[in-house]
Amino acid sequence: MRKLVAIVLALVLTLSMTATACAEGSGQVLNVMLGGGTPLTLDPALNSASNGGNIIRSAFNGLMGFMLDDEGNPVLGPELAESYEISEDGLTYTFTLREGLKWSDGTDLVASQIAASWNRAADPELGADYGFLFDYISHNEDGTLALDADDAARTLVVHLPYPCAYFLDLCAFTTFYAVKVELTDPEGIWAINPETNIGAGPFRMTKYAVDDVIAYEKNPYYWNADKVKLDGLNFYLSEDNVAILTAYENDTVQYIGALDPSEFDRLDATYPGEHVNWPIIGTWYILFNVYKDMSPAGKQLTVQEQSKARFALGQMVNREDLVTYVTKAGQLPATGFFPKGLHDGYNDDVRAAEGYGTWYAGTNTYSDINPDYTVDQVEALQTLIDLGYAYTGSIEGGDITFTDFPGIEFAFNNSGANALIIQYVQETWNQFGIPSTVNTEAWATLQSKLKAGDAEAARMGWVADFDDVVNFLEIFISASGNNYPRLGRAIGDYTRNSDVTKDAGTGAYWGLNGDQTWAEAYDAVVDQIKQNTDPIQRAALAAQAEQVLMATGGVNPMYFYTQPQMTKPNVHDAIYWSGGEVIWNYAYMD
Repeated sequence: MRKLVAIVLALVLTLSMTATACAEGSGQVLNVMLGGGTPLTLDPALNSASNGGNIIRSAFNGLMGFMLDDEGNPVLGPELAESYEISEDGLTYTFTLREGLKWSDGTDLVASQIAASWNRAADPELGADYGFLFDYISHNEDGTLALDADDAARTLVVHLPYPCAYFLDLCAFTTFYAVKVELTDPEGIWAINPETNIGAGPFRMTKYAVDDVIAYEKNPYYWNADKVKLDGLNFYLSEDNVAILTAYENDTVQYIGALDPSEFDRLDATYPGEHVNWPIIGTWYILFNVYKDMSPAGKQLTVQEQSKARFALGQMVNREDLVTYVTKAGQLPATGFFPKGLHDGYNDDVRAAEGYGTWYAGTNTYSDINPDYTVDQVEALQTLIDLGYAYTGSIEGGDITFTDFPGIEFAFNNSGANALIIQYVQETWNQFGIPSTVNTEAWATLQSKLKAGDAEAARMGWVADFDDVVNFLEIFISASGNNYPRLGRAIGDYTRNSDVTKDAGTGAYWGLNGDQTWAEAYDAVVDQIKQNTDPIQRAALAAQAEQVLMATGGVNPMYFYTQPQMTKPNVHDAIYWSGGEVIWNYAYMD
C-alpha cells in the first residue's frame, strides 16, 4: 500500500472556472471566498452547514454572541441581551435585552419576537435539522416553548427541564438567532431576498446572486454599529479551488477558506505568514447509508454483519498517510468520531481520556504478516474474508483482491482537499477490489440528496457548534436532519435496498448486543447524557454512545480538522472561532 501514496501524489485536478471581481458597496469593503459554493439556505433556522452559518452571522444574531477580548481571543458574551441571570437550580434563565434594539429595517426588536423566532425553529412542521436543540427548553401543553416574554420590561425568561451547562452557547448558535417571523416562509426563500432578509446583525443584505456573490452593507441600526468599521462585506461563491486562489492572488478577495494542499509550499514561500492551518474542533468522515446492502454476490449478510463490512471499508484507509501526503495541513489521523480537544464536562480532551474507545489504532503500524499492509488493513481484510466475500491472492502475498463486493456510489463536493481525499480513498479500495463510482456534486445539491436519503456513501465533516460531546452525538439521533446514515430514520428516497435492509434504520439491529432499535441503543443514551449532572457518569455514557455509533460502520472518521485559510496582512480583528466559522463583525483593513 505504500505505492498508493505515489499514485495519489501524481493525480492532477483540472479546474477551469475563473473568479470575477465585481465588489459591491463603497468605502472599506471586505471581500471573502469561503469555499463550498452557494449555501443551501440562509434561513438561520433551516441552516445546518458551516458555509451558510458563516454568512448568516453577518446579518443576524442572538441573545449571545462572540467578540474579541483584550488579548484578541474570541469570548462568549451578551449580544442582543444586555445581561442575564441564572437561577440557583440552573433551570431558569432571565435575559434582559438591550434598550432600543432595532431590526435592520429600523423597526423595533422586542423580546416576544425572539420567542416567536425560537418557536418557529422548534416547530416540527418547519422540519429544521436542528429543531431537536429546543428540547433543552421546557414545553407547554400546546407544544410551544416555555418562554415568558415581557416587551415592556425587555425580558425573556426561559425555563429548562434540566440544567444545561452550555445553554448560553446555544443562545449564540445560528438556529437560535432572531428573525422577523412575519416575513419568513417554510422554504427559506425570504432569506435570499434583500427586501425580506431582515436581521439584527452588523450588516444587511444588498444583493444575492447564485454562484456569484452575496453582498452586504453596514447596518446603521445595529446595537453596536459604532464599533463596526467595515462599510460592506461581500461573500463570493465558488467551489473551484483554482478560482478561489486566483481571486486571492489577484487581490480580488482578502480572505479565502479553501485551498488545494498541492499549493501549500508555494504559498508559504510566496506569501509568508498569510497561509494558516487554523486548528478547529471537528472530524472529517465518510458515511454509508445503512439501507445500502453490502452483501457479497450469492450470500446474504445480516444487518449486523454488514455493519462490520462498512467498518472494514473505513479501516482500510491509511489515515497517517492521508494527512501526511494528501491533506498536508496539520490534521491528525482520526482514532474515533469525537475529535481531539473536545470536552465532556469532566475531561478536557476526550481522545486522551480513560474509558473512551480507540479505533484504527494500527493505522500507521505495518503488519508482521505483510509489511505492505498496516495492522488495521490486515484486520479489515480478515473481516471481509470471515464474512464470506470471495477473493483471489492472499494477505501474506500482498495481492489479495475481493471479487464480489457490491459497487458503491460515492458522492462528494469538490472543495478544499476533498477531491484528493476521495481519490485516495477510491485508489485504496481499488487496490483491494472494492468497486466505487465517484460523483462530484455541488454542496447544496449534495446536502439535498443526503437529506432525502438518496445517497449510498458520501464525504462529510462536522465541526463543533459548541464544545461538548453531546454536539457530536446529537447529529445521529433519530430526530436529527443531519443523520445522513439514516440510523433510526425511515428509508427516504433510496430505492436500491434489499429485503434484508428495507428496515435497516428502524429495526432492532443496534446497540452493544445488536438487538435494540436505534432509539433504544442510542437516542436513550444521548438523552441520559443531556440530563446527567454527574460528570463521571456523563463521561462514561458519552464513551458508550460513541462505541454504539462506531459499531454501525455507518460513520468512518478519517481525520481531525484544521482549517487551511489565507488572510491578507492588512485585515485585522476577524474572529476565528474553534467551531470553524469566521465572524467579521468588528474586522477592518489598514
